[in-house]
Amino acid sequence: SKSEKPQLTDSAMPKKKKKEEAPEQEQPKTKVETKPEAKAEVKPEQKSETQQERRPREPQMVTVNGDKVTHGHAFQSKTNPEDWFFTAKINGEQLKPQKMDPADLVTYQKKEMTVPQLMERYYPTKLMERVPEVAYKTPNVIAGPESNLTVDKFNVYKEKDEQRADYGKYKFYAEVGGQKMSTVAPREELNAYFDRVRTPGQLVERNFGERLHLSSHYAQFKLPEGVEASGVRVAKDRADGKWKVSMDLGEHGRSDKKEISFDDGYALFKTKTATREQIAAKYLNTEITAMLNGPTMKMEKSASMKM
Repeated sequence: SKSEKPQLTDSAMPKKKKKEEAPEQEQPKTKVETKPEAKAEVKPEQKSETQQERRPREPQMVTVNGDKVTHGHAFQSKTNPEDWFFTAKINGEQLKPQKMDPADLVTYQKKEMTVPQLMERYYPTKLMERVPEVAYKTPNVIAGPESNLTVDKFNVYKEKDEQRADYGKYKFYAEVGGQKMSTVAPREELNAYFDRVRTPGQLVERNFGERLHLSSHYAQFKLPEGVEASGVRVAKDRADGKWKVSMDLGEHGRSDKKEISFDDGYALFKTKTATREQIAAKYLNTEITAMLNGPTMKMEKSASMKM
């Protein structure tokens, strides 16, 4: 919200109504408008005055980097009328339109959602503070499992091998501590790279953290409030010999067994940069939350005992 982010200013929101009604037809106010009978004809001497008044549009917000956001509005797709998109300009440069969530559209049309809030939702990396460009020119150092690791190379490329499942997708390539790695780049991470709001070191931690067994990767995983860590079980499945994690939630039942990756197992048992609770949270949080919100097992147990 705006109160939490003082850097977002909303200096021209009163003009928003006009934008919503006719985003592409907004005309600058001129003295001619005050005389209805004069609207039809604009004399030659008035034209230069009108052109002078076509000043750049006031920003709807100014980002933490000082970038000016204008022309923020929602528009309906011409090919699929049920689809709506949000777009804006930053420093006069048009941003790629982003498909809107239907709930956001409703809120926006009710004037309960502002352009700064929509920017936060659909162009988050445009609003983040940029990192110094020097971070992309010198090796970054990150904390590894045993000692510091150097990020010697980091860039983006498009997969050209047609035999690969990720053909045509943008990928990150990194050389860290002698290892060469690549992975498909999620959209926001890709935007963070191009918008220069995360350093190569931060991008490595976020996108190769599992591969490098970094404790910073596992720190993001936490079990839901009130769930006891003692219910976590990590064991080798006798049926297929694979390491799996499960969660005993007492009266809420037991979760399915989920196979964990080699790297997660390595971080848990070898480098000890991951805890059992973090592994459980990484693989089972969605299921755990659903079970906690579902019916308890007490009634089923008592019913079976009566039988």
